[in-house]
Amino acid sequence: MHFYSRIVVVLAALCGAGIASAAGTGAPGAGPAPATNPWPPPATSVSWSKRKASAGPTVHLRLLAFNDFHGNLQSPTVSSARPVGGAAALAAYLKALQRADPDRTLIVHAGDQLGASPPITSLLHNEPAIEFLNLLANRHCRYGSAMQFFDAAHWQRDFNRCNVVGTLGNHEFDAGPDEIRRLLGGGNAPGGPFLENPYRGSQVPYVCANVLDRRTGKLLLPPYAVVMLGGIPVGVIGAVLRDTPSIVPAWAVADLQFLDEADAINQAAAELKRHGVHVLIVLIHQGLEPVPGADGYDWRGPLRDILARLDPDIDVVVSGHTHNFTNALLPGRGAAPVLVTQAYSYGVALAQIDLRVDPATREVVAKSAVIVPTWADAPPGLPGDPAARRLTAAAQKLVAASGGRVVGTLTLPMTRAVTAGGESTLGDLVADAQRAATHADIALMNPGGLRSDLRAGPVTWGDVLTLHPFANRLITLDMTGAQLHAVLEQQWPVEGDALPRILKTSGLYYSWDPARPSGARIVQACDAAYQSLDPARHYRVTVNDFLANGGDDFTLFRQFGSGDSGPLDREAFSQYLQTGLAATSTMPPRIVRADGPGSLPCAAP
Repeated sequence: MHFYSRIVVVLAALCGAGIASAAGTGAPGAGPAPATNPWPPPATSVSWSKRKASAGPTVHLRLLAFNDFHGNLQSPTVSSARPVGGAAALAAYLKALQRADPDRTLIVHAGDQLGASPPITSLLHNEPAIEFLNLLANRHCRYGSAMQFFDAAHWQRDFNRCNVVGTLGNHEFDAGPDEIRRLLGGGNAPGGPFLENPYRGSQVPYVCANVLDRRTGKLLLPPYAVVMLGGIPVGVIGAVLRDTPSIVPAWAVADLQFLDEADAINQAAAELKRHGVHVLIVLIHQGLEPVPGADGYDWRGPLRDILARLDPDIDVVVSGHTHNFTNALLPGRGAAPVLVTQAYSYGVALAQIDLRVDPATREVVAKSAVIVPTWADAPPGLPGDPAARRLTAAAQKLVAASGGRVVGTLTLPMTRAVTAGGESTLGDLVADAQRAATHADIALMNPGGLRSDLRAGPVTWGDVLTLHPFANRLITLDMTGAQLHAVLEQQWPVEGDALPRILKTSGLYYSWDPARPSGARIVQACDAAYQSLDPARHYRVTVNDFLANGGDDFTLFRQFGSGDSGPLDREAFSQYLQTGLAATSTMPPRIVRADGPGSLPCAAP
């Protein structure tokens, strides 16, 4: 079940000086040129204050924000000079910062709390990710209230007292709306093992303003919550990217309608303002990418267009989805800039956001933010939060026997790091495994389905599940060379600001030219025998069911029918490792840029 967006992180790992971002980043017509995602984050804060603010006293409020946790209870496997992240470290930092002023502090998250998770969470039906949120909750957070609708007209007698609020990301939709309701509202999943039996759901409220359930004609979740902090009503509005249907299984969202993000947020903001709520916070599962420049960072991505259309009274936007660093004051429709944050992913950092509010007008007169890494080798991250450590240990004990089984060995590390052409060693290996499992001529793998790198040495079943958390079925299609060529051209979307999605290949070599116009970027393509693709010849092409259903906007796949069903991607990969085969650095390149130094072994047509 799937997946990632067009702005998906190719390396969801900390690499050297930064976190590499965005598969096929760069404007259309450009090759992959990842933006720098600095690590550790800059220690300096960004800040703004109103020029003619009242000289009277103000109320200090604090938001602690994280995003894209993806059920990483254990410290994630990342290339960092210091251990970082994990449930125990993140919870310890959040609770330590909250203790300074608990009645004026709110913890928020911007989606993808679960899904695409390591085995410690995925094998337990994603419930540990919700139970982690429950560990952060105060005494006012109660089971059964996670989906409670708030009415802004009655906030003075019916406001939220819980200290945590979250929203949905695209991965919350991987298993459909009924599973969202189960995870939030409680009830056991079919089969075990169970970390909590019976499973009681979330104590933490969730908000999302832009998803309608077609079956009822109503919003799937409440659009906002009103939280009282230090005597100030704070409106928290949630939203998920409108493009979610293109990056999750089609069946999972068949009964849902995803509305325009800005329109839905603005409607909620207007309702809140009509009833005297003027501190407005948005939690949105959509994001930006940092682009280094002479004067610091610029920011690009679909969220820029959304910000430009938001209600001018929105003060803070907590973002997610791109797994990037963001800490910026960006222009919106109002006189004051919008404070926008994103704290990477996997709990390796949090955003500390401080607001000053005029108690008379209930308006924000000053705001600042800093991104704080959650180091796991020093207090408070070491030893970390005791309750989170117990949760992690209990989950690990339940999945240890299954996840620890060794299924093969790699002589070299396999990573998602891409060449100038967009190829990766891990993508080559996975595509090889899928082609071998289905005896196809060609296999194509979408980069968003590669969720973790693999070290050299023993590979466990848990490693395979972390790499392939979605259990996608392999589908083999009958395609002509001309049809395959047309699919390759869909790697470059027609939208002017969209990013290319370079498929990983087996049995297929091709070159592309960034200077060519859209629809004509493929220069040369050949098969496993290095013979040019024959436009009329039929080829057996294996993809996963996400792609076969048009995922990541590869809509042409839909015209080839249901195809031949094969094994799950994780099974194919495990079986391939057991054969002892592995990609090596001596293999010829499969994808090259025609304007670059590489070349293809294709025979002349």
